[in-house]
Amino acid sequence: MGRLINRDKLARAKEQRELRKQRILEEAGSIFARMAYSEVTLDTIGQRADVERGVASMYFRSKEDLFLIVFKNSLAEWYDSLEREIRNEDGTWDLPTLASFLADSLARRSVLTRYLSLLPVVMEQDIEPMEVFRFQRWRCDRMSVVGDALEKKTPYLKEGHGSALLYRTQLVAGGLEIASNPRGAAAFDRDDPDFAGLWVDMATELARVISGYLGVSVTSSTSNL
Repeated sequence: MGRLINRDKLARAKEQRELRKQRILEEAGSIFARMAYSEVTLDTIGQRADVERGVASMYFRSKEDLFLIVFKNSLAEWYDSLEREIRNEDGTWDLPTLASFLADSLARRSVLTRYLSLLPVVMEQDIEPMEVFRFQRWRCDRMSVVGDALEKKTPYLKEGHGSALLYRTQLVAGGLEIASNPRGAAAFDRDDPDFAGLWVDMATELARVISGYLGVSVTSSTSNL
C-alpha cells in the first residue's frame, strides 16, 4: 500500500512541476513581448508566474535559454500555420500573391515579430553555444520544409529560394518591428503628425521588401535571393 501511495505522490509532484514550468513559460512569453529585455530576470518571470523565488532557475539555466524556448514555440506555430495555409490553397501563386501571403501572415503575429527583433540581442548574451546550435539546426530544418512547400506552390521560385526567402522575411520583420510597433519611450511620436514619417505599417513594408527579393530572384539567373 505504501508503494502505491508513494507512486501517487510522485505522479502528483511530477504533474505540479509540469504545471509550474508551463506557467513560467506562458508568463515569460508575455513578459518578453512587453518589457525591455534588459529589465527581465528569471525572478521577475517567476514572480509573475506565482512561483516561489528561485523556482524559475530550477527549470531554466538563464533568461536567454528561456527566451529561446518561448521564441521556438512561437516560431513553430507560425511555420505550422504557413504549411497548413499553403497546402489548403488550390492552384499556384504568382509573385504578388506570395509576397502578400508572407507579409500578412507575419504581420498578424506582433508577438513573434517582437521576438524576432529581440533575437540579435539575446544571441549576444552569455548563452550556451550548443543551445544556439540546436535551435539554429531546428530552425534551418523547419524552414527547409516550409520553403519546399512554397517552391511547389510558386513555380517562379528556384530550388532553395523558398527557405532563403522565409529567412530574410524574418530578418526584415525584426528590423521593422521598432518602427511599426513602437514601445515605451519610442512610442512618443506614434500619434504626432510631425513624426508620421518615422513609423511604418508592417504588412505594407514587408510586402514591398519581399517583392524586391522576388524580383531579383526571377530576373537574375545568378541570384541567390
